Amino acid sequence: MASASAVLVGCGGENGGEDLVPATGIVKLDGKPIAGVSLTLVPQEGVKGRGGYAVSGPDGAFAFQSDVDVPGVPVGNYRVLMQKYAMPDGSPIPADASAADAGIVNQLLPIYADPDQSPAYLTFPAPDPSGITIELKSKLR
Repeated sequence: MASASAVLVGCGGENGGEDLVPATGIVKLDGKPIAGVSLTLVPQEGVKGRGGYAVSGPDGAFAFQSDVDVPGVPVGNYRVLMQKYAMPDGSPIPADASAADAGIVNQLLPIYADPDQSPAYLTFPAPDPSGITIELKSKLR
């Protein structure tokens, strides 16, 4: 199961007429920060724009963008999809390898990547002042 909390981190910006809310945080797997997670925000009903995306760094930190080099996301509710691709043994994908030919696998539970079943949701802005923390589990109970 995933849980998440979000916070308004600063002033909104504008991108094509949409007010954007900066959104940064940390993603954890079984309580520990995890690197290389691709996060996609899927807008829910009434949200304008395409959503946002981010990739977690070595410390699990991420910053959502609504477009290339456009930090922040439009205000609203989102379902969060997450994937972490690696080689079958868990090692990183070689830089010179084609992902399709390398036999890569998603290291996270499939439910986190399913747009109809992912249990993770975020709302921007949110009242929690501690920032965004997304907690993932390696096994569902």
